Amino acid sequence: MSRPNNREAIAAAATELFAARSYTEVTVRDIAAAAGVSPALVIKLYGSKAELYTEIGPSRMRLIELDLPPEKLGRALVLQVLNRREHGLPDPWVGMVQRIHDAPDADVERTHFREHTVPSIARLIGDTSAGQRFASLVACQLVGLAEGVRVLGLFPEAEIAKEDLAAQVVPIIQAQIDAAQIDAAQIDPAQIDAAPAGD
Repeated sequence: MSRPNNREAIAAAATELFAARSYTEVTVRDIAAAAGVSPALVIKLYGSKAELYTEIGPSRMRLIELDLPPEKLGRALVLQVLNRREHGLPDPWVGMVQRIHDAPDADVERTHFREHTVPSIARLIGDTSAGQRFASLVACQLVGLAEGVRVLGLFPEAEIAKEDLAAQVVPIIQAQIDAAQIDAAQIDPAQIDAAPAGD
C-alpha cells in the first residue's frame, strides 16, 4: 500500500514540471522521478498523465487537447470549475446568464452561446444528437455549478472538500456524456454516408 503522502508528492512534482515545461514535454517518468515514486504508482493513483493534469489545478490546455477517454470527461469538467474557484481564477461559466441578460441584444448573445460554446462541448463529449441536446445539458449543469459555488457561495470550500463535492456532481454530468456516447453509437453509418453533401 502506498504511503499517504505519495499522492501529494506526485501532485506537487507534476505541478512544478507542468509550470516549467509544456504538457507534452513532461512524461509520467519525469513526474515519478521528481516525486520519488515509480511510474506505475503515478498511473495507479491518477490513471494517466491527462487525468493528473486535470486534477492538480487550473488547466492551460483545453480538455479536447488532453484526449481524455469519455468516461473521464465529467470529472475533468467539474474539476475545471472547482479548481478555478480554489485558485481564485475567473471562470467563463460565471456570469454568463447575467451577460446575456444585460446585453444590448440578448438574442445575439444567446445565439453566440448556442453556436460556439455548445458545439465545443459537443465535440468534446462526442454529441451527435439533434440540437446537441446532451452538450446543452452539460452546459446548463456547468453554468449552474459555477454560479452556485462562485456567485451563490454554495458548498464553501471550508465546509466541503473539493473531492467530496466532485463525487456528488460528477455522476450528474457524466450521465449526459455517457448518454451522448450511447446515442452516437446508435447512428447508422449508412445514414451519414447517404446524407446529401452541403453546398
